[in-house]
Amino acid sequence: MDTFYSHGFAAIAIVCLVVLFLSAFKRKSNTILMFIQRGIVGFLAIVGLNRLFVSLTIELFVGVNVWTLLTCAILGIPGVCMLFCIGLF
Repeated sequence: MDTFYSHGFAAIAIVCLVVLFLSAFKRKSNTILMFIQRGIVGFLAIVGLNRLFVSLTIELFVGVNVWTLLTCAILGIPGVCMLFCIGLF
């Protein structure tokens, strides 16, 4: 349990540092915030669609890892669609 809490505190510290970094660079932060926002929306879309497909008993699953998150962050919702289309094959 101790490692769970230490990882949680490290994650909170990293998020705080990112927010401080972004607030220091107002002009470039808009681009970075959009990148992060697309990644979060893509992550939520993948998790939501995975749960939807499980409830509908459709065997289509896209794992969440660094590469899928980067795809979502760069391409947005079309990237999520692409990942699920790749999952069909």
